[in-house]
Amino acid sequence: MAWLDVAIEILALLFVLYLYLILPSLRHPDAAALTGKRYAHRGLHDGNHVVHENSLEAFRRAVDAGYGIELDVQLTADRLLVVHHDADTARVCGRSAVIRDTCYAALPTLPDGSPIPTFEDVLNLVAGRIPLIVEIKSYGSPSENAAATQALLANYAGAYCVESFHPAAVRYFRKHAPHTLRGQLAMGGRRNKQEVGLATHCALKYLLVNALGRPHFVAYQSAGDGNLSMWIMKRLYKPLLAAWTLRTQAALDAAEHKGYHLFIFELFRPQ
Repeated sequence: MAWLDVAIEILALLFVLYLYLILPSLRHPDAAALTGKRYAHRGLHDGNHVVHENSLEAFRRAVDAGYGIELDVQLTADRLLVVHHDADTARVCGRSAVIRDTCYAALPTLPDGSPIPTFEDVLNLVAGRIPLIVEIKSYGSPSENAAATQALLANYAGAYCVESFHPAAVRYFRKHAPHTLRGQLAMGGRRNKQEVGLATHCALKYLLVNALGRPHFVAYQSAGDGNLSMWIMKRLYKPLLAAWTLRTQAALDAAEHKGYHLFIFELFRPQ
């Protein structure tokens, strides 16, 4: 039965490789200033009816309410780091411009007439009063977006962490700013075929990209985390966990019950 021995050895090696791929960082930097907090997703907005997502007003309201903030950063054509979620401004601003191909002065304003904020504007507004989760978008070059983010955060005195769906951005911080708390964004549940390819979805859902960035925390759709990779990682490696995006108090309570540590909410005010 030599073939059986070989098959068992191959399966054992594949399982060891699998454990290596999903391994987060085993170093746990001090995250006391970040954990247990509620983070307003793109600021404390109202679904873009009056107060728009990723606007200075949404961030100001989050600060006044004592919530942390989750926000998105990406570079313009003239290398200015701005806070905006989509690659194109059409959905939020009502006029289309691809941010990475457009200079800052040529970007459309938000519907209330205010400009798309720069990341520096937001840091000056927050001034360390509440913690930040900074999501680095992958539009253009994720590594360049990460480098620009780190350049501004290097002299920022407030509490913050960074995260990205793209492992190259997470890896940038692993190599160039290893003491910055870094997270790998991932998703559970079914794949949205319009947003992500099958290979990318599986690699993120089952945490197979952890080997690249070795994140200190994993940000996951907590309601859809019932898979083997999450089960093993949570019990074997015990990383920090961030839950996104929670839209009811019941969903937040469920994530807290599951042992998540950071809570990203939207369109309601947590208790």
